[in-house]
Amino acid sequence: MRRQYLWPLIVVGVFVLIFLALVGNGRLWGGVASVEMPSASPAGPFFFRLELDGKEVADFSECSGLGSSNEIVEDITQMDAGVAVKRKTPGALEWHNITLKRTAPMGPSSMAVWSWRKAMEDGDLKGAIRNGAITLGGIDPPVGLVARWRFRNGWVAALSFDGSVEEMTIVHEGLERADVTEPSGAKTRPPK
Repeated sequence: MRRQYLWPLIVVGVFVLIFLALVGNGRLWGGVASVEMPSASPAGPFFFRLELDGKEVADFSECSGLGSSNEIVEDITQMDAGVAVKRKTPGALEWHNITLKRTAPMGPSSMAVWSWRKAMEDGDLKGAIRNGAITLGGIDPPVGLVARWRFRNGWVAALSFDGSVEEMTIVHEGLERADVTEPSGAKTRPPK
């Protein structure tokens, strides 16, 4: 390499190293940069509220399983030209189990949730199978109701509290996304 090209590369390299040392917050030397995200609540910027028969029961910080899927049925068909083609068609519909979680700062949920699970433990199917809804609301800033999903014939398949996280699994027979302007019988406010 010619000397005339070497000096500009060295100068640029030195400036890059100085920049990384000053701006990189120690990353160049193996330090760890931390970024703090503001949050007004242990639930973060959103909360999930469980409603049973139109009444607010508990708030949760996490929710998953709000959806459905179909099995994929694969058939091999012989085409006119003798070529085998794999065709995929929709099979049986499956509703996903809804999993709700709350973390330690929120504590365990209300007795209404635990009583709902107890009905299943006691074999009281009439008391254990309920209609309800999961609503998504914003906390910081308080933006009110963002989304609502209604479930039909739900029951608690699992409920546990390990001292830091409460986890609940709801099995149901149908889920639909509802318009947030529809009244549910419950007020919308962020958790305290």
